[in-house]
Amino acid sequence: MDCQPNPLILPPCLDQSAVLELLQEGAFSWVKPGVQVVIDATAVRHCDGAGAAFVWTLRDQIGVAGGRCELIHASPELMRYLDAYDSAREAAAKDPEANLKAPVPEDLITAVGRSVCERIAGFGDALTFLGEVMLSLPLIFSRHFRRADALLAFVRCGVQAVPVVSLIGFLLGLILAFQSAIPLQMFGAEGFVGGLIGIALVRELGLIITAILMAGRTASSFAAELGTMKVNEEIDALETMGLKPVRFLVLPRVVAGTLALPILSLFATASGLIGGWFVMHILGFSVSYFVDQLQSFVSFGDLIGSECKAIVFGFTVATVGCRFGLTAGRDAGAVGTATTSAVVTGIVLLAVLEGLFSVIFYAMGW
Repeated sequence: MDCQPNPLILPPCLDQSAVLELLQEGAFSWVKPGVQVVIDATAVRHCDGAGAAFVWTLRDQIGVAGGRCELIHASPELMRYLDAYDSAREAAAKDPEANLKAPVPEDLITAVGRSVCERIAGFGDALTFLGEVMLSLPLIFSRHFRRADALLAFVRCGVQAVPVVSLIGFLLGLILAFQSAIPLQMFGAEGFVGGLIGIALVRELGLIITAILMAGRTASSFAAELGTMKVNEEIDALETMGLKPVRFLVLPRVVAGTLALPILSLFATASGLIGGWFVMHILGFSVSYFVDQLQSFVSFGDLIGSECKAIVFGFTVATVGCRFGLTAGRDAGAVGTATTSAVVTGIVLLAVLEGLFSVIFYAMGW
């Protein structure tokens, strides 16, 4: 029996691209009668379905041709794939018409139960990801924290968003002032427009509008960027090199989003107040009167409470975007789905958190 002079050494990341390289190197040239091949899987740290299918097919074809193939030092992950393929072939041999049978549709109870179990499992995965992010936060004070990446993410999600946030804030203050002036004029209380828009913008609307814009702009950007990296197998490469994606990719983006939203909310609130002052000027009130109204109705504690919520909202939006990006599939459609899910989930969580903060602040008398 012929013996292969050197064993076939599999690469550390046995994925589709690695299989393509092995095929180009002529891996199946050993499929011939009487050959003895040794496949060394010592270096394999990660394999996907394509890599396991390559090993299984090569081993099977060599056996069919009358040769002998020995797989040594295979990881448990690779062996699970190979055992699954063997079981599938045995099942197909016992019932050749099994693949031709129409699948049995699920009944309502089974479908509902499966959906509930999937939601519970997804919730557990989300909590696990959140815990990993929280445990990684102390690393921002270490020298291993990627400050350059955090600064770049801050520029993209913070600095570059200032124009659109300021414009939306100005229009919001303008609209709110005009709409509130109409009913207040019926009671001769149009002078309180300044105080009304001050409370609304500082406490709620300035922050909420900014957070929603950030969910649509930043969360989608993070999800699409990380999802594309997963499609290109860049995240797999990081894991192969021993780098954790949460610390290497997620943490800088979460820090940038957490710091960006409080600053953006200040810009939106200030722009909204300028829009409200513009309406007050049209109504014949002076700047000093508008400022007195703000000082009478809005306190420094209102601003502090709003900024505390902004920190939580920014952390939530950035974390949601990164989480959906890392859990995206490996095709373009999956990246689009992850981006949409990140935006929708972020907005829903913002509404839930706003409700919780309202209850807490009401209990505190704020």
